[in-house]
Amino acid sequence: MTDKNEISNLPIAVREFIKLIIKKMRYRKKVQREVRAELVAHFEDELKEYQGKERDEKTKQLIQDFGDVKLLGLLLRRAKKRCRPLWRTAVARTFQAIGIFILLLAVYIGWFLSGKPIITTNYVEVINKRVKPFAGVDPNLNASSLYCKAAETLEQMEKDERIPKEIDELFGKKYVDLTSEQREVIDKWLKKNNHLLELVAEGSKLPYYWPELNTGQKNSTELISILMPYLSSYREFAYMLTHWRAEKKAQEGQFQQAFDDVLICYRMGRHFKNSMTLVEQLVGIAIEALATNEIAEILSRYEIESEILAGLQSDFEKLIADENYTTDFKGERYFIYDEIQRSFTASRIGGGHLYLKRVNQYGTILGTDFEQNKFKLLIKLLFLHPNKQETLDAVDNFYDRMEQLASMSPAKKKAENIDINKEFEQYCKGNMFLEILAPALGEMIRTGYRNEAQIQATPLIVAIHRYKQDFGNLPDNLDEVEKSGYIKHLPIDPFSDKPLVYKKTDDGFTLYSVGYNFKDDNGDVYRDKDGRVRLWNDDEGDAVFWPVQK
Repeated sequence: MTDKNEISNLPIAVREFIKLIIKKMRYRKKVQREVRAELVAHFEDELKEYQGKERDEKTKQLIQDFGDVKLLGLLLRRAKKRCRPLWRTAVARTFQAIGIFILLLAVYIGWFLSGKPIITTNYVEVINKRVKPFAGVDPNLNASSLYCKAAETLEQMEKDERIPKEIDELFGKKYVDLTSEQREVIDKWLKKNNHLLELVAEGSKLPYYWPELNTGQKNSTELISILMPYLSSYREFAYMLTHWRAEKKAQEGQFQQAFDDVLICYRMGRHFKNSMTLVEQLVGIAIEALATNEIAEILSRYEIESEILAGLQSDFEKLIADENYTTDFKGERYFIYDEIQRSFTASRIGGGHLYLKRVNQYGTILGTDFEQNKFKLLIKLLFLHPNKQETLDAVDNFYDRMEQLASMSPAKKKAENIDINKEFEQYCKGNMFLEILAPALGEMIRTGYRNEAQIQATPLIVAIHRYKQDFGNLPDNLDEVEKSGYIKHLPIDPFSDKPLVYKKTDDGFTLYSVGYNFKDDNGDVYRDKDGRVRLWNDDEGDAVFWPVQK
């Protein structure tokens, strides 16, 4: 090592020259000391034989021979780098790479967080326009206003506590199963509130139904916030019409009036089922099921004149002549479109990415899974999630495929080995947005076909009862019912793509669909561990429409 005494023995020009070289190196102090020692040793060797004026001239020549100080410092620095150990080079490069990565990450995160979505389409308005049957349709043909008026009155009665406690407790129970005291309570309630059911009846006769969707918040256009306040009231009206009023009239022998109430209920259900939102469609299916079940219940309890049954069958067949059983996904597609424009930044470099402030709200949907995997999800959102356009394309492909599958009967999907749930997973895989927000459409599609089987079975059940009354015996097979003109066409079971299964039994007949397992279980139903009938079960049992299952 060269100390100050050694370097001070050199000419001032040399000392300044060495200092300048070391300064231009810009390297570690240890290396600088080594280079200084080497330079001092070199100059000492070169100048030791010179004195006086010759020493000064030699000094000047040596400095000139060394050349440009800046270049010399750079070359010395590179030389020392090449001579350092490999491990030290690796460590240096690693830290450099880490530094660059951190810098780029900071820039990327800043860019990522700076993006914001831009709302370009009011999908509430879009749906409100699309739900109307045609432009310029007369608003007086809309059943929605009458249903809403009845529901508003009922809900106001609930708020004002004007609904007796006994009535609340009896919702869902059947009139025939009530005590005489309970029936008296129901009779008074029905008489007092007959005007509400008449509003529903009037609405059910109108050809169209289109609700005016709104979010209930000023200046809010989020589809996710739309209000559907009266759906529970609509189901209560359906119970009143079928389980109470229709059964009461049937018990009094007023079968025509009882069936009229059932058909009011069915028409109301069909209105909701033809809506754009899946929630309304499900409510509609449930209400239609209440109506068809009630028809079977009444037929199982009473002997009814063939003429009345013929009228019921004719009215019901007219109702279902243009029935559409395919699930409508347009409303759900708009819902996803709206959420995409709110959950992704406006198109920019990278095609628009997820907006974290919006995505954070999904935590309430994911619950504990979101909290436990927050870091993992954050990495996925920052670097791996499909961009806005890719997600839009995925949504369109997904719903196009679901609509295609919805038009195929379950039996056809089974024959082609199509598993909707697996396809659902494949379309959503890798796209958290779809995984969270896309509904389980496979079950919804299957529910639509279940609804179709039950509805199509209803006029056939009535036709078989008419046949028995007119001929004094049951038909040997369904072909006899069709050939005798009691039904125009035999309904097809969507779970077999064959006619529903009919069999004569010792005490009557059975009519059923092979159900979810696609196998004929000889008309045996599935019962759970408590002995309750489960009409639609995945693993075993048929969906038996007749006799009425207890």
